[in-house]
Amino acid sequence: MTLKYLHRAVLLLLWVLAFSSCLNSSESEFEFSHDAQIYSFSMESKKDTTKVLPGVKFTIDQLNNLIFNQDSLPYLFDVDSISLKVSGKTSYSFSKIVINLQNGDSTYLWNGEDSVAFKRLESIETTAEDGITTRKYRIKVNIHQQNPNLLNWSRITQNHLIGPVESQKSILHEGKFITYYKSGDMIKASTSPSTNGKEWTPVTVSGLPATIRVNTLLSATNGNTSTIYALDADSTVYSSTDGLIWNRINSGYPVVAIYGILPSLSGEMAVLTAINDEGILKFALTNDFVSFSLKEALPADDTFPVADFTSTSMENPAVHSAKYIILAGGKEKNNIANNKLWIIQEKEGKITLLSETSTVPLQVSQLFVYDAKVYLMTYETGKNRLYYSERYGLDWISAGTEQELPDTFTGRIGASVITDSNNFIWIFGGESGAQVPIADVWRGRLNKLAK
Repeated sequence: MTLKYLHRAVLLLLWVLAFSSCLNSSESEFEFSHDAQIYSFSMESKKDTTKVLPGVKFTIDQLNNLIFNQDSLPYLFDVDSISLKVSGKTSYSFSKIVINLQNGDSTYLWNGEDSVAFKRLESIETTAEDGITTRKYRIKVNIHQQNPNLLNWSRITQNHLIGPVESQKSILHEGKFITYYKSGDMIKASTSPSTNGKEWTPVTVSGLPATIRVNTLLSATNGNTSTIYALDADSTVYSSTDGLIWNRINSGYPVVAIYGILPSLSGEMAVLTAINDEGILKFALTNDFVSFSLKEALPADDTFPVADFTSTSMENPAVHSAKYIILAGGKEKNNIANNKLWIIQEKEGKITLLSETSTVPLQVSQLFVYDAKVYLMTYETGKNRLYYSERYGLDWISAGTEQELPDTFTGRIGASVITDSNNFIWIFGGESGAQVPIADVWRGRLNKLAK
């Protein structure tokens, strides 16, 4: 019996020793993490009524120990306090987190729930599970310091043309601005680098008759070649590659109107025109004004403009099929004013039209594309006003006081409006409501589009 109990005692002792050995082994192999890195960071606030903060993406620069937002918060954004969400590699990555506020007036251990002063947050210091390894991240919350929707205007130059000046139009061609204008029985021109717009050089134009309709001038690029086209009063087209030496084109049809470059799904350049096909006005596409691809006839009720209109080409990069010419104002075949805005598209090889009676003045207005929107500069009660549309001109929103032209800007009609690759809007010349020629250059740019 004694041996039996002794045997059991020995077995129990051996089991205890083995179990104890296993415990010691586990304790010696377990190691707390040394990783104090922050892997995700976000903030929100109950005072953020517009719910901006939840959508802010913060970048964690581990190399420079910096957390920041690349896309700035809205102008004048402000809340008094925020809730933070700070995460490591796991849910138990940090043994403690310390919040440092600006001016060194407050450093405290953060419990993960207390709110934090928004504008005073300077840095966050994390301690890893091991209680030793730390990382300190500087927090930089970027907020627009200027109103991003403010359009800043400045007059670049005055009297850049040698008079007398009658009708005029400016274009952007091969890296330079060219202003063409009728002066007596001559067509004259002056040029300036498109990066400047201040220093202008008079140039000699040859081969372009004084009967040219300067408002039809169009610069179009086909492959690696850019060509300027212009339409004469007798439906003859002239062309020039350098803008100085012009040649008459023997077109297959009399050209009645040049509407602009119609973007296509194929990406090929095509100019939309109206041609006279044995007494019937038809749409036609061309890339050289020698050969034409005839399309549908213009509307039978003669409501479509053929002269003195404004137009712009519009492509929506987010919608592959959204490629249009938008056209407004001008005069119809019977010299009646057009009071509609037209959206023109090539769809399945056919020209499709959508018209809308506008709520804003279309006559003597100028269309242009800016900030991925269609803009319209109107002439109302002696002043120019800006409107924009997010629906291709189907409705208009006043650009408001943030984008209005300055008081020193003379109200005008017949101006040329050009947007360049640096997000500037250029306004060239025109004439006052009293038909007094204006020869100045203005430039504007939205704060949010400044480089």
